[in-house]
Amino acid sequence: MNNGILLADLTRCEPRDAISRDGRDGTWIAVDYVLGEGAGTMLMSTPESGAPDLTLTLVANGWHEIRLGIYYGGGAGTPGDRFLCAKLTGDAAFSRFGREVHNRKDGTYPEKQIGGFDIAEVFWRCADLAGQDLVFARPPRGKVAEYESCLAYVRLVPMDETAVAAWHREQPTAGTSVLIGNYDGGNISQWGVSTEQDVLAEFECMRDSDFDIALYAVAACCRVGYPSKVADYHDNEWARRRRENGVDLLAEAIGAAHECGVKLFPQNRLCGLNLPPRSHRDVHRGEFIAEHPQWLCRFHDDEPTRHLSLAYPGVRDFYVRMFREWVEDYRADGVNVLFSRSFPFAYYEQPVRKAFEAEYGEDMRKVPQDDRRTWKARATFVTQFLREIRAMLDEVGRAQGRELANCYLVPHGNAQPGFPYETAKAPLDEPLHAALDCETWIREGLVDYLVLHMHFYMEHDGSPYREVIEEYARLAKGTKTKIIADIYPRRLPPRVYRKIAMTYYDAGADGLAFWDSYGRYYRSSEWAFVKRLGHRDDLPRWEGKGDDYFRVLPLERLDEFVTGRLLSGPTDG
Repeated sequence: MNNGILLADLTRCEPRDAISRDGRDGTWIAVDYVLGEGAGTMLMSTPESGAPDLTLTLVANGWHEIRLGIYYGGGAGTPGDRFLCAKLTGDAAFSRFGREVHNRKDGTYPEKQIGGFDIAEVFWRCADLAGQDLVFARPPRGKVAEYESCLAYVRLVPMDETAVAAWHREQPTAGTSVLIGNYDGGNISQWGVSTEQDVLAEFECMRDSDFDIALYAVAACCRVGYPSKVADYHDNEWARRRRENGVDLLAEAIGAAHECGVKLFPQNRLCGLNLPPRSHRDVHRGEFIAEHPQWLCRFHDDEPTRHLSLAYPGVRDFYVRMFREWVEDYRADGVNVLFSRSFPFAYYEQPVRKAFEAEYGEDMRKVPQDDRRTWKARATFVTQFLREIRAMLDEVGRAQGRELANCYLVPHGNAQPGFPYETAKAPLDEPLHAALDCETWIREGLVDYLVLHMHFYMEHDGSPYREVIEEYARLAKGTKTKIIADIYPRRLPPRVYRKIAMTYYDAGADGLAFWDSYGRYYRSSEWAFVKRLGHRDDLPRWEGKGDDYFRVLPLERLDEFVTGRLLSGPTDG
């Protein structure tokens, strides 16, 4: 790789008085270091520092690759989490950066391992730098603001005409916009989303990418994160701050997603009641569930579960009214329901038992749980729910002169304990066991985007789920339903993303989805490749692409001390 221009002395950032050696309030701490390429001075800040945004003048014009070097060494001599925000002066919002750690269930990737005296260099993007500088900052709010921040250097690699042309060929087209990002909860508190700029930063990672749709969690059961006429407003710290700032989360999210070039489908995870001490029904899941305990799912002995049942018309009506608000009042592009979590959706309630007895002449409670007839009986009520959603979307769409879509996630590989079959032998049985009759959904045209949420850990090439995707693709052929394969695990280097994507496309997937996208996009070296995975025809010739998006550079000196020796690191415990 061309090492390009290394901007290693960050003490020339402005404002200069926001940089100190002693870490006084309102400053970034300057720390000297030496790499094989020479000496530099990194900047670090602590959560309590109050350190402001800094601007680094970029001594380059024209097209360059931009790579950031970040030091993650912790106080005990091991790497720790640090978070950074950065943007070019021409950008609308900050991009976010964090440590690209892997755990055991992701697989083993030696090239991603960093030590206590290593700098992790990550590829961010390519850009024309004419008239642009770099601005970097601490995370302003949320859990990530409780961590330290660091920027060690900026590397600018000049691009020739061939490289620029290749970059332009990688830009999204109508044919490559087949990716779905899933913000399935957690990002609000993680980043303290409470201002318009916070919301825009949520979707900046999808700008100029192959992402077509963002699924954005705004509801959990009967409680929502925006001022609703139907459901209860989630009254936590960040909701209160949004209210004080005059920020309507749903309206801002739709606008921000559109500005970044993607559609937005609000999402509801049909959560059940929490365990104590967070079990107060009206506080943690909304007044609707508190006021209707008779509409909870039931075990075979009539004991209640913690989940509302879609077997009751009143429950289905409540959710449909919520979804109507999304598309009618807020003009969202569609709706999304997570059926990959929060089981059961219908169980042994009286309407289910009556339907089973009417169909089969037997008491459902006396039939073995692995009898597929019980699965089908439950599934009829979820299918009816989807029919009612489809009817509402068509009605609102006709009135607004546009088409409204839906997206549903179904489980594969994360079944309940004791699930009585092997996924590869009966692909549609796992969701059916959870009352999700995907075959009927496809046949009746009830689902536009069917996301196969496939839980699979450790390194793989996609082959464990080839048969699953092939079966869905066969059912969806010639229908309106697009089959979207969710790539798991969440943390993978580009070479593994490429292998899995190629397998899933070859098996018949129309697109790819990414669970916990908000936990992936700050992994810059991986996300830079993920955002191009809609280029299915280019993947076969992209072998090796992205291998240099992450580099480990060992420090020779840090803070004037030599590194790499037996007692170089802290030994105090």
